[in-house]
Amino acid sequence: MFRKRIVLLVLMGFAISFHSLDAQTKPALKAGAKVFIAPMPDGFDSFLKSAMEKKKVSLTIVESREKADFEITGSSETQKAGAAKKIIRLNWHSAEQASISISDLKSGEVVFAYSVNKESSAHGKQSTAEACAKHIKESLQKK
Repeated sequence: MFRKRIVLLVLMGFAISFHSLDAQTKPALKAGAKVFIAPMPDGFDSFLKSAMEKKKVSLTIVESREKADFEITGSSETQKAGAAKKIIRLNWHSAEQASISISDLKSGEVVFAYSVNKESSAHGKQSTAEACAKHIKESLQKK
């Protein structure tokens, strides 16, 4: 009985130490990290770069993937206002959607992901890019 308790305590100790090692080795996006923004359809990467500068996101954007610790990938979609929306609702604004994810380049693990949907966007892709940048900044400030 006494031996079983000792063995159980030793095993629990190993489990706790492995768990704490695992928590220490998980990649985390931190302020100042080097980030590469991958080319995205419809030039959304340009909008995202501008938005990150405008929102003063504390990440270092690098121009080459080899110099980066993390990579931002994503996509965006624009749906122009149709005739019915313009006539019935008097709304000329487009519907915008965008999704991004930030991955650790060494482990491949996704450390941040965000999607945004704007039904009536006055500024198109700029609005969705700024929403993405804002949420990245908030995530960095929590850490």
